[in-house]
Amino acid sequence: MRFVIVLLIGLFVGAACSLIGLSALRKETPPSTALMAMLRFHSAGLDQAVRSNRCAATDLTPHLQTLRHLANDLEPAFGETEDDELFAKHASAFRAALDAALATPPTDCASAGVALDRVSAGCKDCHRDFKG
Repeated sequence: MRFVIVLLIGLFVGAACSLIGLSALRKETPPSTALMAMLRFHSAGLDQAVRSNRCAATDLTPHLQTLRHLANDLEPAFGETEDDELFAKHASAFRAALDAALATPPTDCASAGVALDRVSAGCKDCHRDFKG
């Protein structure tokens, strides 16, 4: 009798754990959502650095480099869009703004603000056309 009770409890716990595991696998974060979260995080880091008057290249370059690396994954993360050519154009412009900012890293808050505005414009242009 004890064996049957332990067996039933084991089956119940196993079934519950299986359901929990399957549910967790189903709730995976889409790559596009994760990518946007990271882009938002590093853009906010740049914005915070400028607002805090921490505009040395050593403060800004790590965020710019990370944004540039993340920008390489824009097209694969979003897969096929309704207008792939326009999306690719926006992604390319975003990467170009980041490349320009990295080619001549900002040395003061004025130049950092200009670079940040160019990068933000790339985000806003794409969001205007695709996010709605």
